[in-house]
Amino acid sequence: MWRHPCWRVGRSFALVALSLVALVWPASLARGQPTPPPARAYSFGERTIEQTWRPRRDSARSMPYRVEGIIAIPEGDGPFPLILIFHSAHGGCPPDAPITELELERWPCKPSEERRNDAGFAYLARALAARGYVAVAPNLNAVYAAAYGSVGPELRRYPPVLEAHLSHLVAANRRRTEPFGVSLVGKLDLSRIGILAHGHGALLAMQSARARQGRPRAGSADANGPLAAVLLVAPLYSSEGDADVPLGVILPACDGMAPDLHGQGYYEDARLARNRKHFAASVYLLGATHNAFNEVAPQNEPLTPSPVAGCPAGNARLSPQRQRDFLARYAPDFFDASMQAPRSASNGAPASRAGLNPLDPAPISLYDLPVRTALALGAVQRAIVVQPRTRDDLGFNDFGGYALRGNASHLDFCEYRQPCMRWAIQPGNPSQVRFSWTNPAGAKWILPLGEAPANLSAFSTLHLRVALDPTDYLNAHREPVTLTLTLTDAAGRSASTQLDGATPSALAHSAGEVNRHAWGWIGHAYLASVRVRLTQFTGVDLTRVQTLEISVAGERSGSVLLADIEFLRVTPAQRSARLDTHHAPTPQPRR
Repeated sequence: MWRHPCWRVGRSFALVALSLVALVWPASLARGQPTPPPARAYSFGERTIEQTWRPRRDSARSMPYRVEGIIAIPEGDGPFPLILIFHSAHGGCPPDAPITELELERWPCKPSEERRNDAGFAYLARALAARGYVAVAPNLNAVYAAAYGSVGPELRRYPPVLEAHLSHLVAANRRRTEPFGVSLVGKLDLSRIGILAHGHGALLAMQSARARQGRPRAGSADANGPLAAVLLVAPLYSSEGDADVPLGVILPACDGMAPDLHGQGYYEDARLARNRKHFAASVYLLGATHNAFNEVAPQNEPLTPSPVAGCPAGNARLSPQRQRDFLARYAPDFFDASMQAPRSASNGAPASRAGLNPLDPAPISLYDLPVRTALALGAVQRAIVVQPRTRDDLGFNDFGGYALRGNASHLDFCEYRQPCMRWAIQPGNPSQVRFSWTNPAGAKWILPLGEAPANLSAFSTLHLRVALDPTDYLNAHREPVTLTLTLTDAAGRSASTQLDGATPSALAHSAGEVNRHAWGWIGHAYLASVRVRLTQFTGVDLTRVQTLEISVAGERSGSVLLADIEFLRVTPAQRSARLDTHHAPTPQPRR
């Protein structure tokens, strides 16, 4: 368990935060806004976690902890959805005392000594409550403690701890429970529960999402139903599989705790899941750090061994306050879009504000901060042309067409979770296609949309993900790359639109440089979404589209990475028989 030398400062701040928790509110949100509901501390006293996986007579079998946390409740009668906020592992008890043999961390400690990491999200609880959610941040320090027989976060401790908090919420929804400090009777809609998890909390959130998947939502008054949405912030990754819920991932570009941003794997798992019903979204937030989302966590987290380009200690990083302002604005919009909760007309369009509307161009900024984003819709809203899973997909696409390429271009397949570049600098290492060329005049990738023309009239948007490879010598000139997208119908009519480094920014060279001290590259190459409205292909008969062509404009060599070439629709209208399966009508060996 990592410990920070500024423990005493953080612990003192946590105590102040608990005593003044209702006063914490992002300044940018306070301007022109009514005072949000307060965040209150609650406590139901001490309990023990029975670590049944340890021997019966082991002194570490029963682990003490306190059922306590932070809660913020909206004004009004409700019922309101419940959002659980899981903090990360920042250490609970101070390390300045003797610890027992075989333990890495002291546990338990006096309430006055414990760093209350849950209090670091009081500002977020208030922001969610202001938008009509009951927000609860439980104290999870015991779950993460490297003590009582554990050397790190112990996922088996988490279910009974969560159950203790939920059982009190269920009881309070039926009758007044004093420790919450206010009546919750009838205010909780326990059929709609979302989780926002930071860092290590992502492991707990996804464990819950998978365990609850498939349960009936109706009649879930005991808070045992499926989750309604999950938002992961600077997440640690576990490759145990996807959970079919609306999913969001926020990646801080300057994450000193997980510099490879492997938490993007949650998005990549979701985007590859077949028959997924819900959307998944990813945001790459430039200048953000791991700990600054939490007000109590140490703010001077270590730099990576090879610092991420664009993240020096100076003003290129976001201030902690701006970073928290971002989360306090994004999270309510994300949950509004996920749960489709009714909101007043003055609230605008949460999906558009959060970059989740497939009708909008992929944003280059959210809430006035620079970002890159990726969005994968549910299966019924996608008509996939190429979503590379094997090398065969480079030739035979999901519409049943055999691809053609120009003589000057080359296609390579990059397997999921395997580095595709000279250095492993891609968050999540997605499965993708490398499209490279030496002579742009002959560089093209032609994708026939099946044996018969495809009817795309129900679709609104052409989507693909793209990134330049900054480590490829074909991009050594560092000049802009322009791709041309062309649709051709059965009558031979064509229309094109061009993508360059300005529109969209996904084709711009990402910030970075060769590491002068070690063999490697400093920076990330995030595979970002590009969305083009089909109305831009003027004159093409969208009921009889024959081919999609990707070609290159300009005079330079180049190398780009591509994935998720597909057509999107906003409403899950009935598909034609051919598009319903995404695959070719003729028998072919498939993955």
